[in-house]
Amino acid sequence: MEQKIKKNDIIDIDVKRMGINGEGIGYYEKLAVFIEQALPGETVKAKVTEVFPNRATAELIELIKPSKHRIDPFCPVYDACGGCQVQHFDYVSMLSQKRDIIVKSFDRYLKRYDRHVIKETIGMENPMHYRNKASLPLRKIDGKNRFGMYARNSNQFIAITDCGIQQPKINDIFMTITQLMDQLHIDSYDPKTNQGMISHLVVRVTEGLDEAQVSFILPKHHEDINKLIHPLISLHPEVKSIYEVINPDMKQSFFTSQSILIYGKETVSIEMNDFKFSLKPDAFFQLNAVQADKFYHKMLELAQITKDDVVIDAYAGIAPISHYIGDKAKKIYAIEFNQDAVQSAHISLQNNDIKNVEVIGKDFLKALEELDEKRIDIMLFDPPRSGLGEKTIEVIKQFKPKRLVYGSCNPSTLAKDLNELIDLYDIKEVVPMDMFPFTSLVESITLLELKTEL
Repeated sequence: MEQKIKKNDIIDIDVKRMGINGEGIGYYEKLAVFIEQALPGETVKAKVTEVFPNRATAELIELIKPSKHRIDPFCPVYDACGGCQVQHFDYVSMLSQKRDIIVKSFDRYLKRYDRHVIKETIGMENPMHYRNKASLPLRKIDGKNRFGMYARNSNQFIAITDCGIQQPKINDIFMTITQLMDQLHIDSYDPKTNQGMISHLVVRVTEGLDEAQVSFILPKHHEDINKLIHPLISLHPEVKSIYEVINPDMKQSFFTSQSILIYGKETVSIEMNDFKFSLKPDAFFQLNAVQADKFYHKMLELAQITKDDVVIDAYAGIAPISHYIGDKAKKIYAIEFNQDAVQSAHISLQNNDIKNVEVIGKDFLKALEELDEKRIDIMLFDPPRSGLGEKTIEVIKQFKPKRLVYGSCNPSTLAKDLNELIDLYDIKEVVPMDMFPFTSLVESITLLELKTEL
C-alpha cells in the first residue's frame, strides 16, 4: 500500500503523548509522527522530515493550540543545543510525563502488571545547576577559544557561555580555561584541519569538600599544556587534580585512552550522606548528587535489609550502594568489572571504615559462578541502559533471592527485563526518580519480591 504521508508534507496534528526522547507523538492516518518540542495536548502544524514504514518524524512549524504547560526555555541556545530536550515543559508536568513514559513502556513490553505499583516521580526542589561533571568540546571561533555543545542530531558545534544545568563552578572553570588559552596562544583542536591542541575539557566539582578535577583531552601530547596549570590553580585553588588525556582516535569514551596526572593528587573527594568517595577522572559517579542521595536511600528502604541477609550489589561502580547498606547486612558482595572503579571502591570503603563489604573485580556472571555463598537473600542492580540481559536474568532465577531492587535508567529495557521475571517475582513498587531535570532521561527503582507460591 502506498504511504499517504510524504516527506515535506505540512500537516496539522494532535499530540497525544511524549516519547522517550522528549518529542511529542501524534497520529496521522494511523501513523505515529514524532515532533520535536511538541507537547502532549497540543495541536500543531508540522513539516514531515522523514517517513519510515512504522513512523514519521516532523519539525514543529506552528502552535495551533499550545499546551497550558508550555513555558519559555531558560537557555538562550536551547533550540539549537542538544543537551536538554524539555526546557519548554513546566517542571511539575514533566515529572508526571516521566511517570507516564514508564507506564507506556510497561504497557508495551509487560504481559501483566498493576499500574498502581508505579508511584509519582520524585523530583527536585531546585532543578537548576545540578550536574557535578561536564565533558564539553572546544572550538576556536572568530579567533577566540570557546566551549560548547553539539546541536541536536548532528556534530555542529554550538558555543555557550553558561549552562543552567551545570554547577556554576563548572561554568566558571570552563570560562577561565578558554580565556587562558587565548592569552597563552593555545588553540582548540580543529578536527577538520587536524590543527590545534585541546579537543575537549572534562571538569568535575565535588559537593561538600569544594574540590575540582580538570582533564584536558588531546589527540597527542603537547608540552604547552603545562603552561595552563599555574595560572589555572591561582585563579581556581579548588582545582586539586589535573590530567592530560591522550586520545589519538578522538573517541568519545576519552578515558579508555592514556591518562597522565600533570598536577596535584590522583583523586578528588566527594561527600554524600557523611561518606567520602575518592574519584579518578574516569570513575563513574552520579552526576546529580542531590538526587543520587535520594536514589540510594530509596534503594535501601525498598531492600528491607536485616542483619541476617547476604546481599549482592551488582554493577557496583565505586560501590556507593554498598556504603549506604553497609551496616545493615550480614555480608555484602560488591561486583564490578572496571578495575579503576574496583580500586576506588576499595579506597572509599576503607576510608569510611566499612568492613562487611567484599569487592569482587570480575564480570557479574563469573563472580557469581565462583561465589562460595549458597544463599543470596537480596540482589541490588544499577545496570547500564542495556539493562540486565538474558544471562543475568538466568542467574537471578538460579539463586532466587527473596528480594530484588532494580535501579534503571531505561524504561524500555527495564520493562523487557521485568517481563522475564514476573513468573517468579511480584512487582511490588516502581519509583520514578528525576535524576536529570530538563532532559528526557527517566530513571526509576523497582522492588520485586519472590512469589510465595510457585
